[in-house]
Amino acid sequence: MPSLYERLGVEKGADANEIRKAYMLAARKHHPDKGGDPEIFKEIQKAYEILSDDQKRSIYDHTGQEHNGAEPDHADGIPFGGMPFGMGMPFGGNPFAGQGAHFDIGSLFGMFGPQGQGQGPQGPRAQKPEPKVHELPISLWDYYHGKQIRIQFERQKFCGSCKGSGAESHEQCGGCGGSGTKQQMMMMGPGMNVLMRGPCDACGGQGKRVASVCKSCSGKKTVSQEKVLDFKIEPGMKPGDILQFMNECSDQAEYSEPGDVHIHLQEADEVGRFKRVGDDLRASTQIGLKNALLGCKERMDTHPAHPQGLVVEIPVGVQHGDVIRIEGEGMPRKGGGRGALHVVVNVVPSGAEKEAVVRGRSAIESLFAAAMD
Repeated sequence: MPSLYERLGVEKGADANEIRKAYMLAARKHHPDKGGDPEIFKEIQKAYEILSDDQKRSIYDHTGQEHNGAEPDHADGIPFGGMPFGMGMPFGGNPFAGQGAHFDIGSLFGMFGPQGQGQGPQGPRAQKPEPKVHELPISLWDYYHGKQIRIQFERQKFCGSCKGSGAESHEQCGGCGGSGTKQQMMMMGPGMNVLMRGPCDACGGQGKRVASVCKSCSGKKTVSQEKVLDFKIEPGMKPGDILQFMNECSDQAEYSEPGDVHIHLQEADEVGRFKRVGDDLRASTQIGLKNALLGCKERMDTHPAHPQGLVVEIPVGVQHGDVIRIEGEGMPRKGGGRGALHVVVNVVPSGAEKEAVVRGRSAIESLFAAAMD
């Protein structure tokens, strides 16, 4: 096929005036009204339209393509990457001069991966989502003795029949011919004709489309599955401990692995006199004035190691607010042994003891007054 210059009968280096004169002569000769060939006349007009425009002529000289300057058919006139057609290079001039202005910008920046494949469905995926957290309240008794726990939940797993594709069979995508990409020519400025590539919107970059839907998952790609987690609360575990179960969450197309399940141990709300403080236990007991003066034994119920109650010996002369420490009566330690029990003693005189104290005080005051007379 003759070049644009050959159609007008000029050399490639012809100036604008020579091109105009050649066009006028060729147009008169081949005009349909004068018996000329309409198709040849159209080619002459096309040649002149391009060669008379410096920008279009420059593109033609660099690429050899008969680009007439019209914007490619694309929604909103914006190609892949969001840059309007006809926009010049942001850093000015043509940085690729002498290297050929027709190049593949997708390959240049590696933005679409091997063979222009997109970073969407065929591109790299994040490894796994954030873990799913389940808070589990545990009683003091179970922390002390340990307990076997079972948790059941429903998760979504990739369908085994279609391997998560949602299709029983596929067919080649007609929009991209199976390549998974579409390409668009973009004019970046004088002498700059850029080939942009991006994932095919018809198949999401897969290069294929569903021909028949998978019957097992009805095209949903995943199926429901009941999962059971069995684990044990070991003696010595504490509120705040975390049990991790790897890859036990639902499958998700955007991640290469399912997420983890994290069980966060909590302290259950319960009524009892013993409270945990680290590996120790803390409790309080209330005694009367007589027992504080003479000493006594107090039975304290709800201790996890003493179902019948723990007997605590109160020493003679104990003061209100004193703390009695008993080693080995606290919580189990992970490394072995047990913590201590701290018993806070509250001395509260009974009504009769208060009256006796008042009477005794009055008697003493009377004796003191008589002695002073």
